[in-house]
Formats: sequence, C-alpha cells, structure tokens
Amino acid sequence: MSDQDVDDVAFLTGDSQTNINKRSLYEHNGVAVCSQKRALIIATVVFATLFIISLIIAYAGPGNDCPCAGEKPDHLESETELNSSAPSVPLATNGEVFPWNKVRLPGAIRPSRYNITIHPNLTTLGVKGEVTIEVRVLKDTNFVVFHSKNLTIIDKLVYAAGGRNLTVVKMLEYPPTQQIYMEMKEKFRRGGNYVLKLLFTSRLSQELEGFYLSSYINKNGEKKYLATTHFEPTYARQAFPCFDEPQFKAKFRMSLYRDKFQIALFNMPLILTEHKGYFSGGELICDHFQESVEMSTYLVAFVICDYDHITNMTRHNKSVSVYAPREMISQADFALHTAVDIMDYYEEFFMVPYPLPKQDLIAIPDFAAGAMENWGLITYRETSILYDYKETSAAAHQWVAIVVAHELAHQWFGNLVTMKWWNDLWLNEGFASFLEYLGVDHVMPGWKMMDQFILDKTQPALTLDALASSHPISVDVHDPVEIEAIFDTISYSKGASVIHMLEIFLHQDILRSGLYDYLNSHKYGNADTDDLWSVLSKNANQSIEVKTIMDTWTRQMGFPLVTVSRTGNIISATQHRFLVTAHMNNDTIHPEESPFGYKWFVPLSYYTDVDPSSIHHVWMNMTDVKFEVPPEVQWVKVNVNQSGFYRVMYDDSMWQAIITALHQNHSSFSPADRASLIDDAFTLCRAGVLDATIPLNLSIYLQKERDYVPWATALEHFQSWSKRLAETRAYKSFLEYMRYLLTPVARYIGWKDTGSHLDKLMRSDILASAILCDVKDVVKEAQIMFNDWMVNGTRIPPNLREVIYVAGIKYGGVKEWQHCWSKYNSTGIPSERKLLLKALGVASDTWILQRFLLSTLDRNLVKPQDVKVVLAVVAANPEGRFLAWRHLKAQWHQMQAMFGNATFSMGGLISAVTSHFSTQYDLHEVSSFFEHMNVGSGSRSLQQSLETIRLNIYWVQNNEETIYTWLSNFLDR
Repeated sequence: MSDQDVDDVAFLTGDSQTNINKRSLYEHNGVAVCSQKRALIIATVVFATLFIISLIIAYAGPGNDCPCAGEKPDHLESETELNSSAPSVPLATNGEVFPWNKVRLPGAIRPSRYNITIHPNLTTLGVKGEVTIEVRVLKDTNFVVFHSKNLTIIDKLVYAAGGRNLTVVKMLEYPPTQQIYMEMKEKFRRGGNYVLKLLFTSRLSQELEGFYLSSYINKNGEKKYLATTHFEPTYARQAFPCFDEPQFKAKFRMSLYRDKFQIALFNMPLILTEHKGYFSGGELICDHFQESVEMSTYLVAFVICDYDHITNMTRHNKSVSVYAPREMISQADFALHTAVDIMDYYEEFFMVPYPLPKQDLIAIPDFAAGAMENWGLITYRETSILYDYKETSAAAHQWVAIVVAHELAHQWFGNLVTMKWWNDLWLNEGFASFLEYLGVDHVMPGWKMMDQFILDKTQPALTLDALASSHPISVDVHDPVEIEAIFDTISYSKGASVIHMLEIFLHQDILRSGLYDYLNSHKYGNADTDDLWSVLSKNANQSIEVKTIMDTWTRQMGFPLVTVSRTGNIISATQHRFLVTAHMNNDTIHPEESPFGYKWFVPLSYYTDVDPSSIHHVWMNMTDVKFEVPPEVQWVKVNVNQSGFYRVMYDDSMWQAIITALHQNHSSFSPADRASLIDDAFTLCRAGVLDATIPLNLSIYLQKERDYVPWATALEHFQSWSKRLAETRAYKSFLEYMRYLLTPVARYIGWKDTGSHLDKLMRSDILASAILCDVKDVVKEAQIMFNDWMVNGTRIPPNLREVIYVAGIKYGGVKEWQHCWSKYNSTGIPSERKLLLKALGVASDTWILQRFLLSTLDRNLVKPQDVKVVLAVVAANPEGRFLAWRHLKAQWHQMQAMFGNATFSMGGLISAVTSHFSTQYDLHEVSSFFEHMNVGSGSRSLQQSLETIRLNIYWVQNNEETIYTWLSNFLDR
C-alpha cells in the first residue's frame, strides 16, 4: 500500500502520532517571547502593513461574498433577524467575530465528491474519521464555509487539483449555525477544482440522530450493539464535515471499519473488503463501497451491525434485501415481497427505472421517525418493517405496507429529484404520503386504501389546518430548529391531500406524464414547487394553470368553508376561510396575512339524490358560484368522497334532508361520503357554527352503519367529545349514548378474527371503544379471554389482542398489569410490544400509572422513541391525564436531554399531554409552565396546544348544556 494508505490506517486505528490541539487549530495566533526593542519594531511594521492592507481592501474590496475576517459584516443586522436567538455579532468559539453571518452556506464553492473513511468503536463510542471533499469554485473567493457539529477537526489540508497546497490562515467555528469558516492566504479561483482534507474525531451519539449507537437483546439475553445513521434534515454534519444543504449534491465514496463478526452497509454495494490487522483484541476489517450517484447529504446512510438478511429481485433485476437481527429475520418476508412489488409498480408508474444497483431495507431498534428514505439503504423502526402473520394485527400489517411504500416512493420523488431547500419539504413528503396509498392499493386492492386515505391524511390535516397557529404548506425556514418543526401533519398529510385533489381534477394520466417530465428534466439535481407546476401545466396543454390554482393551496395556510344554500332551483356556494377559533374573538389569535386574501381555487364536486351516480364539477375561482338543480332535488352532497381539501356547511333544511336520507337509507351515500358528512358536522359544531344537535341527530344512523371508514371517523370525534366532557354533568349520559350506538355493531362484528381486512380493522376499533365505554357484554367476554390467556396461555388472535389487553388492564389490577408488563419485556414481536405498551396506559389505578410513567426515564425499560406513546395513552386516560402532565413538568429537563431541544419529539410530547385539557385552570397551568421556557422546535406545537385548550374551554361552555339536554331527551324516550 502507498504511504498515504499507511497514514490513513494508522490514524483510523489509533496509532497515528498526529495530535493537534483543538485550541491551536481554531486559534492560528501563537504567543512568542522577544525583547522590548524587537517587539516595538515588529509592532510598528505590523501596524503599517495592516493600514496599507485596509486601504487596499477598502477601495478594491475582496472578490467574495464576505467582509474581512474580524470586521462586522454590513449585512449583519438583517441576517441576525432570521434567528432571534443569535447574538447581534456572531462570535466564534475563540471569541473572534465569525465572518459569515448567514444560516445558509455561501454558493461560491460547491462539493462534487466526498471520500469518507470512518472507524467507530462500539465499546468506547469513539469515532475517528477522514473526509476529502472535492469542490469546484463558481466565484473567486478566499474562504470556504461548511457544516460541522460535535466534531473535533484535528488536522486539515487544502490543495488544488494539481496537488499545490493552499495555506489556511484562519479557521473558526460558530456553534449556533453549526458552521466552520476557513480562510485561505490565496484565493480559490473561479473554475478551479480543489480538495479539502479533514481528519476528525467524534463520539457515537446517544440521541437518535447523526451517527449513533443502537442495541437489541438477542435470544440468549445478550445485549448486541450496532452503529447507524439518521441525517435528515441537518444531522449529516454530526457524522462528518460537509456542505449539509439539500442543493449541494455530490457523489460519495465510503470506507467503513468494523470487526470481522459484523457487516457494514452503505447506500451503494460493497466492492472490496480489506483485512487491516487487529484492534482492541479483534480482527479489523475495512469495507470499501461503490461510489454513489449525486445525492444530498441527508440521504447518506451507513450501518455497522451483525444482522442477517433475505433477498429477492425486481422485474428489472435489481436486488432488494431486508436486514434484521437473526431471530427476527423470519418477520421480514412481507416487507421484502411488498418492496419488490411496489418497486416494480413505481418503475411503471413513474416510467423511470430505479437508478441504483440495489435497495436495502433495514430494521433499526432505536429510531425516532417511522423510517428514513436514505437512497439504497432505507432505515426503519422495527414496527414499520417486521410482520409476523401469526402474531401481528391487520392495522400493524397495513402500517408496514404503507411505510415501505412511502420510503420507496422517495427513491424517485425526493432522492432522484430533491427540493432545493427545506421550504419545499412538503413536496417530498406530500407526494410520498400520497403515492404510498397508490402503491399499497396496487398490491392490496382489497384494502380500499383510497377510502382510508381520507381517514389517515385528509381528516387529520383539516383538523390541524383549521387552527390560527397552523402554517402554509410551503413555509420559509432558516435554522435547524425551524426545519425540524415543519416535519408535521401539514407538510405530510395536507401536502398529500392537496396532491390527491390535484390528481382528481388533472386526471392521473396527466399527473403521470408530468411526473415523468419532471423526474427526467431534474434527475440527480434539485427542483422547487414551481418546476413541478410548470411541467404539469405543460402536460395539460396549458388548459389548466396549475401554479395559479395550487399557489392558493400551498402559499397560504388554512382552507375554505364552502357554505351551500338553496333558493328555489338555484344552489349558492360561497367560500371563506374556516377557523375553528374564529368565533372566540380571542385577542391571542392574530391570523397571518395571506397573499390571496384567504380565497382559493376550489374544484367543487357534487351529486344529488335525484341522480347520485352523476358527479358534477364547478370551479370556484377564488369566487362564489351558483348552479341550478332540478326542482325535485331534496339534497345536494358537496365534496364527493371528501376528495377536496375543504369543509361544507349546508343550510338548515339541507342538513335535515341529508340526516333524513341517512336514517332512511344510509347507502344512498358512499362510505367515504358518510364519513365526510360525519367529519364536517362534528367539526362545524366544534367551531361553533353548527348546533350540537345536528351531529347528534346525524349520528343516530350509526346503529345501522357496518362500514369501517364512517365508524372510524365517528369514533375519532366521539373520543374527542369524551375527553372534553369528562368533567361535565353530560359525561355519564354521553357514555350511555355511546353504549346505545356501539352495542348493535359490536354484536354484528363479533369475536371471530375473520372477514376482510377492513372488517378486522373495524372489529378492533369497535370492540376497543366498547370496552372503554363499558359495554357490559363486550367487557365480560374480553375479561374471560384475558384470564384464559393469563392463566392457561390460550392464544389470542392478533386483531383481538388490543381489545382483550385493554379490558384486562382497565378492569383488572396489579396482577393483570404486571402480566402484560412481563409480556412486553419478553416478546420478540415489535408490533406486540407496541400494542402492549399502549394497553398498559389504560389502567384505572393511579399508582400503576405513576409507575408506568416513571419507567419512561429508563431507556432499558422504554425506548426513547416510545416515550410519547406512553405519555399519550396515559394522558388520554381520565385517571391519568393529570399524572401525565405532572410527569412532563417534573421530567422536562431530562426529556430535553434525552431527545435534544431541536427535535420534533419535544413538540409531540407537549401536544400529546396537553391538547385535551378543557378548563381555565389547565390553560393557566400550561401557559405558566412554558411562559419563559425555550421549547426549541416544539414552539409551534405549544402554540397549537394552547389554542386547542382555549377552544376546548369555549366549546364546553357553549355546548355542555345543549348536549346534556339532547342526551337526556333521547335516552328518556
């Protein structure tokens, strides 16, 4: 091997003599001792030289984007406004002014290739690494800025393509923007190619970001460790110095050190394995991987583990593999077959071949998100990829299919073509969240995924987007904390919903041809939202101005309420922004201004009772509209199958006609339309624009409802009512009404784990709700089955387990709870662990709940990724809501240390624990606790939670009496 290879190996195995002090690296000025006379002469010369240089700079000016190092940049004030937490003058770690004061990197230098070598020690957690970054210069400059976080750069070298070294005269680090500034003695010349070579050390993170440590317990009870990555959105900089913005695409070559009992994985296939001797008592191996295509840093991934794998081939001969711990690999079959089928489908749908030679999917025991779409090496939570057909429920089965389809959609939409900046995150996630349903619908047509789409995407997005504290789909973001905050329901689910609406009015063939043009025009590069709208308009032959229409949905928050009224044969439809809190006149709510005055291009669809099979379409071009219907029409159903992202308010006579039709023959409407009517009625009541008697009268028909989607929609609203009414006199009557509705459908759905996929989903939801509402027959049967399981080990069918565990724990005591806790700690089925974890939180004993909450502080008992699940289920329990809040307050700082203030997890904890509160005291408690606290990326979730609490208070005050009176009259019949 060459001398350079020897140096690399010596460094990575810890034998290098290189030991540059970090302080000397960042502070280039040394201290010398000399005579007073000599010092005076030197000082005079230095000051004269500096004066001359300053004159030259003042009149000539540097040929770059940055003022002189050490001077306050002219643009400083305006730029610091982007990040209010930044000081007025950014100071590097050594106290000098950090010359680059923008969160975004300068564009004068762009990376083209990374050569990365990393050696992690899974025992000491130390990491040693080297990266050489080949860059090209677009504009003369004498400095370069790149990202680094929690890395110690111990050596540096900059040289031109021909090998000529450049002298680094200054190197500064500025932690608030996670940037390193390197200034050269001579300029990087435009058109030139240069190399930055950096040696660094770090530690494997204990948080679930960057390059971090994960572990699992094998069948022998041994704890096994693996090192894995998660880089989206801004964590690649924690693993190696890099230009960590999505538009800085480059090729990556990777070399990973490991011991001989492990394997290493990267985005690309392995091409060479070298034996490097011995290190820490074990044989040291270095794996070298094929160079990647151009991609963004957040998509780079590598894993060192001791997993097994299974492999299959796509129709076009691409290798697809699933990796998991050896004892779990039998649960990988479904994910593998689904992945292969969906890869084939997406190649056909996009009409663009999958561009990499292989596709790996890997289960990671500790993982913050559901999955991550790293190109060619997708990482998953265990519950998002592992499925045991004997042990896993239909809901968990479907979840695996959805997440696999979502991440595979990204391999084209997001990876091949990537957003230029994070303000277009929605384009990545919205499209993948839409395409996942098309993908699963293709491989599982009986699951009726497009009906379920409104449950999982449209309805949750409408709920959040009706708050004044929502945000536009396309939103300006600057620092990492802001970027984290937009990984939310708006970016994912509203994004998916407006794309679904676009597909319907544009038609799928035009959408597909437009996506083909988009992917081919921008492949291996970046694009923004307008680029997509442009190709879609072109493929529609300019008959539809896609940008004009879609800007009203992406560049302003919220959505319209379409109010429908009838005068004779004329139907009038008017639009105005729907805010659930608009009626509250609350001084704390200040809706943002909109560039479109909160008007939308609405593709209004409808049918009538006279001809329900004929669907009509009318465009509301930021206007109101009128259209005529035959005189014999009794009702009009607007927003067919809830395919448009808007709500509908009917006049009183129309509501009554619709409710009558539902009571007489609910099949007059499709299941999706019945769900849509339920969703609109309950939400309009929540907003104070519809009397509570309307959704209650409508809901009576549910006694006859036998479809999943309408019932799932209704149960979501009933659960919300239950939480808000829990401290009112209407609560007991409400539970009695729920028993009235649930008893016949529970009897119909039965206890046999049979029927269609949707039957199984519905059975679980209905029976679980019946348990929580104390439907006696259901509770009795479930308790018998629980005791038979606990005492005799009788197997429970997968889709009945949630119901039976909940019954055993809610109506049992310490013995029942402890049995489930023991099963949680011993099962090797990830979906079973999650199910048990959720059920454990429904206990009625506050001592048990407190013990359960305390278990979240020990990552050996409850993984950090599951803490939110525990807090959410305890907070949803009437016996545990205040315990969960007290726990969150008491352990807030420990949870910040566990998750990091920049992660979306903190916001999720706030909303999970507080958003069901409904008294003035609760509001005061929450607002007082967080008043002077920095919640990082959870700030938007906090605002949404406070707004929701205010809404809950107002709703209870204004509806409790009406609901109580209606329930009393109905139940006394």
